[in-house]
Order: sequence, then C-alpha cells, then structure tokens
Amino acid sequence: MEARSEKFTELMNKVDVEMQRLGWTEAQGREHLLKTCQVRSRLLLTEEQLDNFLLYLQLTDTPTPATNDP
Repeated sequence: MEARSEKFTELMNKVDVEMQRLGWTEAQGREHLLKTCQVRSRLLLTEEQLDNFLLYLQLTDTPTPATNDP
C-alpha cells in the first residue's frame, strides 16, 4: 500500500474526533462506509472520500447514525 499523505493522516484524526463526538463505534462507521462507499475501512478511501466522510460527520448532530426509518 502506498504511503499516505500528511493530509490523509490529518483527515483520519479529524474523523476519529468527530466519531467520538457523535458516540459512533467502529462498527457504526464501518456500516456507514459500506453503505456509501462499499468499503469496510477508512484506509481504503481516497483522500476525497475521506474528506467527504469527515464533512458528513461534522454536519451530523445526532449522536448515532439513523438505523431505523419511520
């Protein structure tokens, strides 16, 4: 696997902070990535995909991802 850029590492750290803020578990993050990007790990994302995931988390106010629609 190619070496990750400093920006990618910074994005990963910010994603960790946002997931902690929301109370998301690794399993919840994995579930979201499977639904949206068809990957099981943030390490498999492009820098742009990781940036989009971070933005999604930053814009999310609910403490856990919605799993049941009304």
